[in-house]
Amino acid sequence: MTSFNGPWSKDLHSFKKSVQSMPEQYKSSFASASKATLEKICDPNVLHVWESDSDIDNLLQLTSVIAKLCDLGVRKVKGANENDGSMIIITEENKSRNNFSRICQLVEYLTGADGKKHLEGMVVVFSKIVVVRGWDNSVDSGQKEALEKTVKRINVAIERVFKMGNFDGHKRKIVWHHDAVIHFLLEWINMTTSNLRSALSAITVTGSLNLTDGVVPSLAGRANKLPDLERLEAYAKKLSIPVVFLDSPSQLITFEYLGTYMFFYAYYIHTFLPSSLSRPHLHKAQDELVTFAFRLRAASENRYGNDAVKMVQKHLDASKAKHWARMCVDKNSYEKSKCRAAGKDEEIHHAVQLADSPFVPLSHGAGVPAFARLAVGPASASAQEHYTAAPVAISFAQGQLRPTSPATLHILIPTPSHQDLEKVTNRVQGLMMAVLERVRQEKGDPVLGGAEKETWKAVKKACEWAIEGAEGKMPKELEKKIKFVKGKLGEGTWGFSLRVVEKGGNEKEDNGKVAATLEPNRTYGFGQGTQQTVGALGYGGPQQQMMTGYGQQQAAGMPSPGQGAAYTPGISVPQGQTYVYGQGRGQGQSQSPGYAPQQMNGAYAQGQSGGGGGGGYPQSMGGTW
Repeated sequence: MTSFNGPWSKDLHSFKKSVQSMPEQYKSSFASASKATLEKICDPNVLHVWESDSDIDNLLQLTSVIAKLCDLGVRKVKGANENDGSMIIITEENKSRNNFSRICQLVEYLTGADGKKHLEGMVVVFSKIVVVRGWDNSVDSGQKEALEKTVKRINVAIERVFKMGNFDGHKRKIVWHHDAVIHFLLEWINMTTSNLRSALSAITVTGSLNLTDGVVPSLAGRANKLPDLERLEAYAKKLSIPVVFLDSPSQLITFEYLGTYMFFYAYYIHTFLPSSLSRPHLHKAQDELVTFAFRLRAASENRYGNDAVKMVQKHLDASKAKHWARMCVDKNSYEKSKCRAAGKDEEIHHAVQLADSPFVPLSHGAGVPAFARLAVGPASASAQEHYTAAPVAISFAQGQLRPTSPATLHILIPTPSHQDLEKVTNRVQGLMMAVLERVRQEKGDPVLGGAEKETWKAVKKACEWAIEGAEGKMPKELEKKIKFVKGKLGEGTWGFSLRVVEKGGNEKEDNGKVAATLEPNRTYGFGQGTQQTVGALGYGGPQQQMMTGYGQQQAAGMPSPGQGAAYTPGISVPQGQTYVYGQGRGQGQSQSPGYAPQQMNGAYAQGQSGGGGGGGYPQSMGGTW
């Protein structure tokens, strides 16, 4: 391949312009590097290891992979099957929730296999899908003994899956999909066995960088220090493997709410997930929604702190709220500044989403970062048709990147013909429809009953009391916007789903009515008026044109997916601030006016910041179950 260096860019937009203006003699090298990398990170024949949180977007992304590996919906026997594919899920430790338990519940629900515990319960095996308790990414130093134990159990799990899955020869390879914080990945590479280190063929890192407004760390990625990123690149060079940075905004997955990407999200989330997993997301949304409504009322009456809490306690049915009311009965939620801020556009916009589809991420404001992973892994057979793994050099300290070849680092972006928000949105909607159909074939339609209905009635009643009492005491323009929240309480996706159940007397029949109403003349292909196919995304099946159930035959009052989960006219949501690694952006390296051949000396960096050593890696533990 021809070597080259392109000009430095300070954001993704400038980078794409640079790629478009690339001289002809370098295009084949650029395309070849992208193709080779995509083949590695999507190879269905190797072992994929996913480090994952258990927030709702992560659970749905893992579902997409499990649905493919286990042939959900088309397999002859439900439960553990010999032909099921293999994967390892390393759960991030988190003090605020039990990711390990939640992901085990998901895998058990989807596979139908009984989990078998190993290594003191730290590893659970569901057929050939293995869940391993991982590392707390908030700990980046010390605890050497705990770190060694974590590395050892992951090593043991990988070796065991290699044996169970009949991996041999060129198939005995690992593609490691890591989350935003890379400290533990670096330690695993440094401490693992030489055999497993040699088996590593590619790495993806999700949500570590934000490339749209500059080459900057994401909110989660701020935990990474500059030496960590340099060390990752040095390791990858020594191992001759690519590192691919994924993030949702770079892939044009820019809507913040899952309702944008998932057909009747508030209803069908009960097919995707068991109630034990969906319930915490419902509880959090209800808590936030009640808090919003009573902040409005508090601001309109100048009643803050404990006075506002007393209003909530009087008008929210305690018997329906005792399991989830936290934020809405905390006096600190009703500080004067917080109550007055409820009138801001972004707060109202969020409240509209809560009222329409009250199932939110446990980490508020996170968007859907895990959906960046839908483009990679064994369920992404058509990645090369839609994405480019652009080979790049990244100056993390200066916040710049440029096309280069050969390259260790890559960024995943839509191909030029797919750099369109509508196309990407339709494609993600279509993928999630295909996954839904797979799961639905085995799990059936959602079952909604008394508990959900009665709780929502209590939430609706309390919120309506608070909002109606604030009417006439706020500016007219604000009052117009607030009406969208009130309307969604009864006519949003969740309210619509529960309304049919409420009117009937037979829970099973009533849920059938909901499904029939939501899905007139439903078929399963891809996109809103597109010709994308199920098979193109690795799920098999004939080519079909999809009707999402929206459009002309949608249920009355339901939002169009292109609008976002629930559209609020007149409301604009500002973007957050960004920053770069190091002390300041500065000018950094000089920008070249165009592409220049790259002089390669074939030498890798020998010293690394942050430890790890350049003189080889230490041997580590092996073991058996």
